[in-house]
Amino acid sequence: MTKIGLDIRGGDHAPEAILAGLQLAMPELKANTEVWVYGLSDDLKSLPESCVAVSCSEHISMDEHPVRALQQKPDSTLLRGISDLAKTKIDCFASAGHSGALMVASMQALGLHEGISRPAVISLFPKMNGEQTVVLDVGINVDVKDEQFLEFARLGKAYAQSVLNKENPKVALLNTGTEASKGNLQYQRVYQLLKDREPAFIGNAEARDLFKLEAEVLICDGFTGNMLLKQTESFFSLSQDLGLNHEFLERLNYEKYGASPILGIKGKVLLAHGASGPEAIKSMILGAESFASANFAEQISASSTI
Repeated sequence: MTKIGLDIRGGDHAPEAILAGLQLAMPELKANTEVWVYGLSDDLKSLPESCVAVSCSEHISMDEHPVRALQQKPDSTLLRGISDLAKTKIDCFASAGHSGALMVASMQALGLHEGISRPAVISLFPKMNGEQTVVLDVGINVDVKDEQFLEFARLGKAYAQSVLNKENPKVALLNTGTEASKGNLQYQRVYQLLKDREPAFIGNAEARDLFKLEAEVLICDGFTGNMLLKQTESFFSLSQDLGLNHEFLERLNYEKYGASPILGIKGKVLLAHGASGPEAIKSMILGAESFASANFAEQISASSTI
């Protein structure tokens, strides 16, 4: 049986949006999937019968200091969920709550995979051919050391293999041009580092080719990745404001993806946008079910760079 943990108090519109998203997701979950819902006692009164209610006495709000909140609120919905994941009571934990607290709790309770110095967050971008590109990092690691780009490549390949079922994913570096000399001094160094030590590296890629990349994994620092993510969200919003309708444009709707896996930690954790509505929460829950059954740990162990 697959057991998914859900933080019902995570997000700007919690608990109402989380409950509504759960109701939407339940009919689409597999018969052997069980949802453990972490919430305050009043939140748990109207759960679907098949859910497991985990009553907590407190929750972490979005404006709290992450470390202080974790220290002062050991019975919070977020920390209880991460603790149960560490104890293998559940297979995956998902939250739209405090990203800093979720990151700190995950690192402290679960630890990092060998050879990984910092976790990273990914986002999936659609391609015109119907496939997807794994982009990382998209926000956590704003300042990145050269060697961490190798870690991003390793994490991205493992995700593409275990979740997207790509046997030999290729890696590209997001840059201002395709030539090796493009980019700032760090990106020029990273290009050479990837060329020397990452067998799957195929070179630089430009943002204008995002939706038709040859590579399955696109790596960059978290500052650049977050800008790319937000610009794509803006493009989707603009298309809706202009009344444009196309199947591909709908694939840019972030609510269809729901949450981003935090890669590098020894456990499966998903983080959703704090402003997520019911549709995004539904996608988060379905994504957690898929991620929970993926053999990511085995792939990350097997995909160490040369």
